[in-house]
Amino acid sequence: MSKRMDEEGTVVLRFLVSAEGKVLQAEVNKSSGYKRLDDAARNGLSACTFEPATVDGKPQQAWALIPYTWRID
Repeated sequence: MSKRMDEEGTVVLRFLVSAEGKVLQAEVNKSSGYKRLDDAARNGLSACTFEPATVDGKPQQAWALIPYTWRID
């Protein structure tokens, strides 16, 4: 639907990464301006794994930001 409506934009997600690298929580920090794009980016993030932050060489839970740009080519 977003493609048909020519919706494009960048959503910035704020998310919590566990010490194991899994996304525990995700929220929209800055909207793309389109709820469909924001929701799709947040849902896609749940399938990702990350290298966790470390303190003194030990993995720690931490918050991070990531921009996701939707562009119709």
